[in-house]
Amino acid sequence: MESTSELKIDGTIIWYDADVLDAMEPGLFEPDWLRDKGSLRGSAQGRNEAYFLHYSGRDLVLRQFRRGGLVGKFNRDRYICTSVGKGRAMREFALLAWMRRKGLPVPRPIAARHRSSGPFYRADLITERVPGARSLAEVLQERALPERDWIAIGSVIRQLHSFGVNHADLNCRNILLDAGGQAWLIDFDKCERRARNGWMKRNLARLRRSIEKEKRQRERFNWVIEDWSALLSGYTTDGEPRARPQ
Repeated sequence: MESTSELKIDGTIIWYDADVLDAMEPGLFEPDWLRDKGSLRGSAQGRNEAYFLHYSGRDLVLRQFRRGGLVGKFNRDRYICTSVGKGRAMREFALLAWMRRKGLPVPRPIAARHRSSGPFYRADLITERVPGARSLAEVLQERALPERDWIAIGSVIRQLHSFGVNHADLNCRNILLDAGGQAWLIDFDKCERRARNGWMKRNLARLRRSIEKEKRQRERFNWVIEDWSALLSGYTTDGEPRARPQ
């Protein structure tokens, strides 16, 4: 069971999983520090910057929250100050921890940082990397999925919705498949728990649009409409929570 501890340093507040980290090293949030320690293993560019690291015997992912769109051209990573618990990284850390307790297949949250500076704050989050996992988009560029995998993906989404979790950006890059065929859900920035309502259909519609967009943009993308029917079959027939992922 995860145990959350807090560290405060000059306007910076860090929440961390004390079962994984005996003591919180603030340098874990700094790519240069990680590089000097030989812990940095790579990076990926997206709206948020992601760094892959190996620390304390675990493979981790550091995400530094960045603004997108037009605002991001002028204000790269600052957000209007709010209470710590409502900050971007802290909200996602707490939601992930709650979902883990409910047995949902999401990454384990390791640490979150909220750095205040005047009227603004910056946010960073570290999660455990899912071993051998690749995004649904990446897999479909190489091969088609059997029907049972689409059914399993639909079932996982249904489990998420059964607990009232609205994934605000459900798309084929936020669904991972590990080496054993287990589906995982990632990137819960701006997501929240809500009363069950029409947002669930909107989640599914957003996912389908993302798949169709990838299909249009790529010369090879192994998806057909029958796959969507299989996903919906898994969504409508199995919403029971499964054993908690290890």
